[in-house]
Amino acid sequence: MRPRIYEHTFYQYLKCPSWVAHDAKAGHLEDALRRRLQEDGLLPEVERKLLANRKVVEIVAEDMDEAVVHTLEEMKKGAQSIYRGVLIHDRFVARPDILERVEGKSSFGNYYYIACDIKRSRHLKDEYRVQGCFYAEILGLIQGNKPIQGYVMRPNGEIESYLLSETATRYHLTLDSIERILDGDAEPHFLTSDCKQSPWFHECKKQAVICDDLSRLNRIWRSEVKEFNSAGFTTVTELAAVHPDLVASKVTGVARDRLEFLHLQARALAEKRHFILRPVDLPAGDTALIVDVESDPLRDAHYLFGVLEVNGKDEKYHAFLAKDPEHEQQAWEQFIKFVRGYIGTPIYHYGWSEQDIFRSLGEKYGTDREVLLMLEEQSIDILVRLREAVVFPLSFYSLKDIAQYIGFRWRHDDASGLNSVLWFEDWLKSGNQQSLQDVIDYNEDDVRATWALRNWSLSQPL
Repeated sequence: MRPRIYEHTFYQYLKCPSWVAHDAKAGHLEDALRRRLQEDGLLPEVERKLLANRKVVEIVAEDMDEAVVHTLEEMKKGAQSIYRGVLIHDRFVARPDILERVEGKSSFGNYYYIACDIKRSRHLKDEYRVQGCFYAEILGLIQGNKPIQGYVMRPNGEIESYLLSETATRYHLTLDSIERILDGDAEPHFLTSDCKQSPWFHECKKQAVICDDLSRLNRIWRSEVKEFNSAGFTTVTELAAVHPDLVASKVTGVARDRLEFLHLQARALAEKRHFILRPVDLPAGDTALIVDVESDPLRDAHYLFGVLEVNGKDEKYHAFLAKDPEHEQQAWEQFIKFVRGYIGTPIYHYGWSEQDIFRSLGEKYGTDREVLLMLEEQSIDILVRLREAVVFPLSFYSLKDIAQYIGFRWRHDDASGLNSVLWFEDWLKSGNQQSLQDVIDYNEDDVRATWALRNWSLSQPL
């Protein structure tokens, strides 16, 4: 029997085609919590709160076949909103968060159903659109009326619609590729940061290293790899061994400055060393705040604002902690009160997410614009400054990757943002004090790693 295709199969393919192939061979299944994290979902209890003012029928059957029967029964009855329904047609299995009845014609009568997913992201991602096309196709087969729009509900209850026709071509191409993979055809692998979301990431990376694939180059585009391959460069080692002038003479579809940069990245990987392009643009003072925020995307909440306070040789870690999502505002306001005392002090963070969180929480809780402006003006994103000045022998430039490269070590071998969320969820459900401490330790290690990177950057000779 050929494997079934689910809505999450499309998510997996769009993140990493090898994920689909590995799952098909090994029958690997992620637990529900991890899957919701991966696919930008929320916890059922959070979703139920969003739907509290709607007339909703929830499908509670755990058995898939039983859930399908109950879903169809409610559709035939004309239920207004069906939560956690299951639809099956041949090999296709769809589990949209909401099935909503609208006016029109279908095999059920003078109405038909559309599908809506609840997602935490504020952006309408490609995978949402493709999954929406999948829902519409199955709904069309079941009810005789194929919806023309897809829908996504945000954590604030707002609903965004999109035309399915705009994504139809990509959906069918993706479905064709999935079908081929499930039939046993291998698809060329391309290593990207999205592969990190797969439980098979280490296999993907291992294969890329064995093949010395050009996708190992940090943030290289597929189109650029095609240009290199057409010119006869198929591995990192081949590219690194040739003078950049010769590369430029053979590769015509990539700008010269970009070619030189990619060539240097290839050299870094091949020679296992970094290159300093210019001094890293960072202030040299000995007073600073280093900030890292821990968030629970399953609840659309931020539960820990960690700060490393540095005054000369003195370093002190502060954890502004919300022990449950209901105390997010309290933790946020404690953090803001602390930061107010450091006007003019550099505030370091790694990546764009902290600034995004500061803006969203400032709007959510009506925070004084003066302190929000201070956070914006004094913040320094170390990742941005490093990218401008250093080429690392790494495929990925995450905090973990670069900090480990310079010798920093986390206390937990399995330290990650994903596990931080899982530890916090364990704390909320079981009251396990060690899980909460694991979250705090992880956050402290993150800010100390960021500070270690700052100090390393200033110590590097040209």
